[in-house]
Amino acid sequence: MQKLLLLGIALVAGIASGPSDAADLRTSMSMKAPAMAPIYTWTGCYIGANAGGGEHRDSFTDVDPRLALSSRPNIDLGSERATGAMGGGQIGCDYQAGNWVVGAQGMFDATDFKGRNHVVPGPSDPQFGDIYDLSSRASWVATATARVGYVALPQLLVYAKGGAAWVRSDLNYSITAMGLTNTYTGAETRTGWTAGAGLEYLIATNWSVFAEYSHMDFGSGTLDTTLSTNPSPVPVRIGHRIDSVMLGLNYRVGSPGR
Repeated sequence: MQKLLLLGIALVAGIASGPSDAADLRTSMSMKAPAMAPIYTWTGCYIGANAGGGEHRDSFTDVDPRLALSSRPNIDLGSERATGAMGGGQIGCDYQAGNWVVGAQGMFDATDFKGRNHVVPGPSDPQFGDIYDLSSRASWVATATARVGYVALPQLLVYAKGGAAWVRSDLNYSITAMGLTNTYTGAETRTGWTAGAGLEYLIATNWSVFAEYSHMDFGSGTLDTTLSTNPSPVPVRIGHRIDSVMLGLNYRVGSPGR
């Protein structure tokens, strides 16, 4: 009888304490449940800023038709290598399908590429005795490109890009002959192509950083330079090429890390 009484007391105590123990168990389980890992997607649009540096390579040739009667109608005016800083912004959109990402991007950068070249032709040049001084500057570049990338890690995109490019450049061109100096000036916006590659990494929800290399080629074209006191132009054939390396930050709309 005493044993039955003790068993009944224990059973009642167990029933009474049962809900509390269950609540404690649920609390313990909920506290120990691991947090779900974020699901990353590169689909969405973005806007951002960039900064970096580059090298602008120019080549110059005087193709003045008045030299056509000479034994050397074109005068090689040499080349320049100008390095400088660049910085600006970009906007674009991406779409992810599996591990592949395709997108389009527009980028604009102010540049500070300035070069100088001093040429004294040799005795074999028909213009021997003349001295040529050139001062050039590229003030901005812009690109419109397609991007194709591969998601190597959920947060890491490896990509290549290519498309159209534009450069704005100015030229001061001086000729000194018999102690008299004439300075011609000209400016142009040249269209070319660009190709490059880079890495982009999601550092937080909606934010990513990137590093990329780009090559821009604007071919060779003729720029008509003019003298302030003489409207007759002096054409100069110029070749433009730019290589750049830049770092950037993007704000991505659509919560890529969620």
